[in-house]
Amino acid sequence: MMQPSMPPGVPTVALSCPWCNCPSSPSPAAQECQGCRRKFTLSPGPALDGSVIAPPPHPSAFPIDLKWSIVVTYKFARLEQGGLTSGTLDPVIGMAPIDQVGIPYPDVVSIAVWRKLAWADLIIGALVPVPIALLCLWATILAVPRAPGAAAIFVVIALFFGLLAFYLFRRGAVVGRRQARVVGRHGAVTVLFSRSPAFHSELFRRCGLMAPPLP
Repeated sequence: MMQPSMPPGVPTVALSCPWCNCPSSPSPAAQECQGCRRKFTLSPGPALDGSVIAPPPHPSAFPIDLKWSIVVTYKFARLEQGGLTSGTLDPVIGMAPIDQVGIPYPDVVSIAVWRKLAWADLIIGALVPVPIALLCLWATILAVPRAPGAAAIFVVIALFFGLLAFYLFRRGAVVGRRQARVVGRHGAVTVLFSRSPAFHSELFRRCGLMAPPLP
């Protein structure tokens, strides 16, 4: 596949795998990196593909705000009428931005989307609700002959923690940590959008693109 020519001054990361930075070409569907063999989507933006035109800002377009933690600080992202803004929040109250980058939609060169396993959810699910659910099931078996009422309570508790474990495992393995790397003419940002299903489709729509399936 022929790689599109890069606009002057645009970093080469715009056409690369978000996992390992191996050179890649845009594709309408999910692709597998030739270097690390991991899956991702890479879409050209209005600044790279002349056939892509970002629609003018609509007055009724609602902003989408995201916030996530990175060790001791918080990152934020906001989809606004004119573009995407992202940066770091202060580590004290996590409200005031201490740095930020803004990318207007017409200046978007490329958008890469990929998904990682959410290890924290998987570990918490395995260490907390699963043992409690198994312990309650064992207590249910012991209580059935002597205390049916207590056995029923243990069953309810086991079901609750079983469902909680299923939720955490699904969030960790199926949903995962969904991320988007947006490269503009004068900057690039990476956004964690696992908790906002609308972010993915709205980001692409406001850039004048059809959102590809999540990898």
